[in-house]
Amino acid sequence: MPHLGPNDNARASEVLHAVLYDSGCPLVIAPPSPPVTSGTRLCIAWNGTAEAASALRGAIPYARQAQAVQILTSVDYHRRGPEADTVQDYLKLHGINAEIRAFKSIERDVGAGILAACADFGADMLTMGAYSHSRLRQMILGGATRHVLETAGITVLMSR
Repeated sequence: MPHLGPNDNARASEVLHAVLYDSGCPLVIAPPSPPVTSGTRLCIAWNGTAEAASALRGAIPYARQAQAVQILTSVDYHRRGPEADTVQDYLKLHGINAEIRAFKSIERDVGAGILAACADFGADMLTMGAYSHSRLRQMILGGATRHVLETAGITVLMSR
């Protein structure tokens, strides 16, 4: 799916969210501008949720082909479930070496922290779960999913 721009109509947003919620499979969202590379340096935003686990499973083929993989974790982002070292072990079972990096929110914005960590790593692709908080809560208070959907400049694989 194409990236949602700030001037896109509500219908484009509805379609993207319908695919995220109803397709039952990961969604690859193209960046606003065509990338030179995609999937060579992959960041996995991990918060321990079922949504993050679904995105992780969908990212395995990309991670196998990547030159470098980094698992992003934060106490501000983690919800419940396995920690990042468990994800690292899971990836090793698939022949993928990944490093773990703790990141911090930027001005209490987890999504901004995720994208800053991606930029620091030189990532050209991000994978993450979508809407581990309710969509209504994200619409009112914001959230990592919303921030990434609105501002990511790299390819994003999301799953709900």
